[in-house]
Amino acid sequence: MKFNRLASAILLTGLTLGATASQADGLRFFPGMESGFKFEPSVALTAGVMNVTTANDNASFVYGIDINMNCGLIQTPDNRIRTHVQINRVDDSGVKATSVELSPRYTVPLGGGFSVGAGPVLGVVMADNGNADKNLFGYGAVVGANYRKGMYYSGLDVRYLNTKERDNVDFENWALIAKVGINF
Repeated sequence: MKFNRLASAILLTGLTLGATASQADGLRFFPGMESGFKFEPSVALTAGVMNVTTANDNASFVYGIDINMNCGLIQTPDNRIRTHVQINRVDDSGVKATSVELSPRYTVPLGGGFSVGAGPVLGVVMADNGNADKNLFGYGAVVGANYRKGMYYSGLDVRYLNTKERDNVDFENWALIAKVGINF
């Protein structure tokens, strides 16, 4: 029951911030093709805990990589949309999974290098529950806090990912992921 409330809160926050972003004046489409557009990429190693709802609600160690940049497909005038691509891996208690996730996030700068952001998540999960393995489509929401100062980058994400069951393989999960890396 706690899981459903957390997932609902994350989704509501993401939708609220997404609605705010959609009301912004001057949205630009394909700004990555404009001369002078700066992607400002960051690359980080990630580690955290993942709770898979179909695996007896035990938290598992998750690790991976996060690559994020100013979104080159749609952008606000002040470059507040950042696209995150995460590859996460979990291997615990007979459950193995690798997920590839895409998450465009509307970010709000807080000053001093800090920002918060939220948005949807789309992904593919290659899951193996010990009996069968399947590729599963996933969708959800994420809320994150980031710190950027010079070349230093760090952050913390809370993410919910729902997957559609295929042949008795399901991988609905939430994750709390810390990240540390560099800005380019």
